[in-house]
Formats: sequence, C-alpha cells, structure tokens
Amino acid sequence: MKRGSYLSVGFSVGISMTILFSVVFYKVLNNYAGIGVGLCFGISLGLATSLILKNYTNKKKDK
Repeated sequence: MKRGSYLSVGFSVGISMTILFSVVFYKVLNNYAGIGVGLCFGISLGLATSLILKNYTNKKKDK
C-alpha cells in the first residue's frame, strides 16, 4: 500500500468514529463535553488505525 492509502484509511476511520463517539457521549453525558470527548477518541483511533495498518503491511512485505 502507498503512504496516501494509510492516511486515507486512518482519516476515514477517524472521521466516522468521531461522529459516532460524539453522538454516543453526548447522549450519555447529557452535556456538550461529550462532543469534545468523542473528538479526542476519534482522532486517536484514526491515528492508531493508520499506524497499525502501516506496520502490518510492512511486516508482511519483509517476509
């Protein structure tokens, strides 16, 4: 995979999880702070997904 594809997958996962987590935490906390919590979780999950995908494919190439 190319570098751009790692970033695009991570970006799309991050955006979708940000929306999902923001809605869920807003409903759970009954406060606008849930949107911030969802934003933080979504961004971190997107970054982690792109890094894991990059490392997984690099290890597969080395074998």
